[in-house]
Amino acid sequence: MERFQQIFSRTLTARHTAAPSLAPGECRSSHARTCTLCHASAVDYPTEASARNDALQEFWRTLRIKTPLHPLVRSPLGRNYRTTTKRKAFHRGRVVRLALIDPSENAGGRGMDVGQCAIEPAGHAAVYAKVQESLGKPYARPLADALRYVVVRGNYEEYTVLFTVDRIDGPVSKTLNSISKGLTHTVPSVKGVLLFEDRSDGRYYLGTRNPAGRGGIRKVFGNADVYAKFGGKGFLYPGTAFSQVNASLVDQMVETALRLLQPAADSTLYDLYCGYGLFTLTVGTSAGACIGVERSPESVDAAIANGRRLHAENVRFIKSDITPETLGPLIAGARPGDAMLLDPPRGGAAAGVLECLAARRTGRILHLLCNIDLAEPEIQRWKKSGYRLADAVPFDMFPGTDDVEIMALFTPDPGSHHARTERS
Repeated sequence: MERFQQIFSRTLTARHTAAPSLAPGECRSSHARTCTLCHASAVDYPTEASARNDALQEFWRTLRIKTPLHPLVRSPLGRNYRTTTKRKAFHRGRVVRLALIDPSENAGGRGMDVGQCAIEPAGHAAVYAKVQESLGKPYARPLADALRYVVVRGNYEEYTVLFTVDRIDGPVSKTLNSISKGLTHTVPSVKGVLLFEDRSDGRYYLGTRNPAGRGGIRKVFGNADVYAKFGGKGFLYPGTAFSQVNASLVDQMVETALRLLQPAADSTLYDLYCGYGLFTLTVGTSAGACIGVERSPESVDAAIANGRRLHAENVRFIKSDITPETLGPLIAGARPGDAMLLDPPRGGAAAGVLECLAARRTGRILHLLCNIDLAEPEIQRWKKSGYRLADAVPFDMFPGTDDVEIMALFTPDPGSHHARTERS
């Protein structure tokens, strides 16, 4: 069976379209090398989205799933959409270069020093250019030596810049304070500058994925929180918290989740992996009560603060790992008329989690699959647990890449072994 990425590549190649018109320096390195890390330099978004939709439908047929897949929900912004971007600091002697990570290179590679990335907002390029210039100054040596990543987060008008370093000490803080003055003067959209300590030297700009193992964070300038507006509501969340990278598509996701879950006024919605409360405080407010569960301490704190600011009286947030052992008490009160929503990390839910949720026999469970390679095995897990796929809506959350997010609705299967056992 072909993977989706293989089908998409074949479908996109068959379009035989001319390369898009790029702005000067767009998708180019400082040596005029064309960036090939995504599809933006080779094809325009309408062509890419059409090919992705066709590839998705073909891929879905190979899975032999009876439930039809909806047409792809296109991103309002097919380019310049990423509200979280990053550059890794590549060290060569005393020279530090900010560049994108090239997956084809080994750990000692030099990366791709793209000036203007087509899938990033234009303002991000100005941030990276100014930081790169500053890192070359003699006074910047303490920060340059400690630097691992520069990350830009925010909305399409305001940015928070996060500097991931292997240590936070006096010289590093003093250097960044000086750099932030020039940065905020050159790029007024920068409203916050943060230092984040990480000594793991991994591929992730936040280091270890275990929140308990993360280092400290220090505000150097401006706002410590990032602002976003979704579903007509304003949210604040820390620069280290997870948020959807394509803000232009989130409102459509909220609307679709509300349509599929249909939370009733006398029901409870369980929002698992709730982050800073995006779905809890939009979809969940239509239910009688909503319980958000999240393992990240900073995200839970942000969710509680967002709930208070938005005067959401029917919500409650719980900090907890999401495992079969921890979930049991949290969902013990779930009834057939209740609903569940889960948006797990790319690696999927831990073993036993889906089975634990299915055992409560709630009427509707909405599972956000951000890794299409897990779609078939996750659907099979639900099937073995007595649930059927009732609806599936794909979202073009990551234009330019080979990734797709699928919103999958599951309901109890009346013909399953589990249902027959309950009736007997």
